[in-house]
Amino acid sequence: MITFVYAVLVFLVLRFSVTLFNFLSNPKLGYYGKHFTDKVSIIISLSDVNDDPTLLITSINAQDYADVEIIVKKYGETLEAATAKATGSFILFLDVNTVISKGLINNLICRAKVFNLDQLSVIPTRSFNSFISRLVYPLSDFVLLNLLPLRLVRLTRKQIFAATNTGCMLFKASSYIKNEDEGSIGQLKAEVLLANKFICIDEKVSFDKISSQLLVTLGNNILAVFIYLLLVIAGPVVVLANFEPVFLVLPVGLIF
Repeated sequence: MITFVYAVLVFLVLRFSVTLFNFLSNPKLGYYGKHFTDKVSIIISLSDVNDDPTLLITSINAQDYADVEIIVKKYGETLEAATAKATGSFILFLDVNTVISKGLINNLICRAKVFNLDQLSVIPTRSFNSFISRLVYPLSDFVLLNLLPLRLVRLTRKQIFAATNTGCMLFKASSYIKNEDEGSIGQLKAEVLLANKFICIDEKVSFDKISSQLLVTLGNNILAVFIYLLLVIAGPVVVLANFEPVFLVLPVGLIF
């Protein structure tokens, strides 16, 4: 039992350290003020037959970036068929429920060029449309930000870290096509940043989607999800049930 308690405390310390690192390093997409002319192919993925991309397309047309082509990947259409139509130097995948603000495309390209990135994944700022969404959606971002030091993703070529959110992903077209031809997109130089309100997402609560994002965050490993839930939920309960209340000071403090 004492070994399990130590494991819980060590896990909480590590989780706190990652959260603190993300807070201090401020991993947000910045505004760089530079303008580029590279052609960008924007692929909008429809996840349902009733999806309407009108708002997103309107926000794209309002961008301060002229050389773009918009490709709508219809529900049921393969990703390969959609990307085959792309002719730009960069490919930008956007979720149909997103809306982008002026400067997004220039800032994405600037970031990709400065750090020679093959992939840049941006986590959209959420717009909450219900009380349930305010309760549920922060949890998925909470799990990500206390497990993954975003600023360090650029130091690894494990694409799984950059796939934690698919709402907005920019690829260098040559790198995407090369890796797609090789049957894997697993060795790209990637980075993950928070959107800093350059892109917002408004979607209905989907527990299936939330659970799938949790799986992706934990490497699609069911055992890892089980261990995470065991340490986060069962850990403090075990400490409370078996030890004096004073021993809860550390875990409660770290959780807070």
